[in-house]
Amino acid sequence: MRTASCLGIDLAWNDRARTGLAAVDDEGRLVGSTTCRTDEEIDDWLRAYPSPDVVAVDAPLIVHNPTGQRPCERMITSAFGRFDAGCHASNTSKAYMDPPRAARLAQRHGWTTDPSTIGRGVCLEVYPHPAMVGLFGLGRILPYKGKRGRTVTDRGAAMVELLDRMEGLSGLDVSDSERWREIRYAVEHATRPMHLEHVEDEIDAIFCAHLAWLWRRSPGALQVYGDVRSGYIVAPPPPSHPATPRARITGP
Repeated sequence: MRTASCLGIDLAWNDRARTGLAAVDDEGRLVGSTTCRTDEEIDDWLRAYPSPDVVAVDAPLIVHNPTGQRPCERMITSAFGRFDAGCHASNTSKAYMDPPRAARLAQRHGWTTDPSTIGRGVCLEVYPHPAMVGLFGLGRILPYKGKRGRTVTDRGAAMVELLDRMEGLSGLDVSDSERWREIRYAVEHATRPMHLEHVEDEIDAIFCAHLAWLWRRSPGALQVYGDVRSGYIVAPPPPSHPATPRARITGP
């Protein structure tokens, strides 16, 4: 059993896709990370880190609206959409959102989903893209995700930049993590999409763990968009810096 006060979970919406898991201690040191798929595998890994103070989950946590977007998703899009960090729609018309997997995870582990909770065991919904825009001062999101038209070379370069920026974060310490070195090696030597996809969710989970740590140690760095009734997302305040204009496509 290892000491960890804050956990990050990049939770897939079903057990066919990878879920990233990460843990940091009171000082922000990365003490463990991995990926898995099933609820049973997630629960097995979490047993090594009982009674966390804060858990930050990249997945819809509170969803009650039958259609459209939640109010918090519209708020995030209003604040971060010009940086390409807007939200997709979450609603109960999608079977996997009724109830959301994140809500079931929090219930199984006895975590409260109320962000106003003081003390141990609070589970927060977060979203890495706007958080990266806010914490890194990005003019546009880093294009490290798999998307049509993005090459392995382009994605790999963006992911290396993400790793560099994460290493520069105040409060996140990955210097003693052998797993972090393995992740960086995998990214720097990737030649196929699968090489990046194998570590992408784990990187996101490590970033989420840092957001959990920030919520506990530096709450002014983050705020709540929305509420516990209709759903919320924890992210940095709306950016005051400008967005980078989209590249203009020219041709005949």
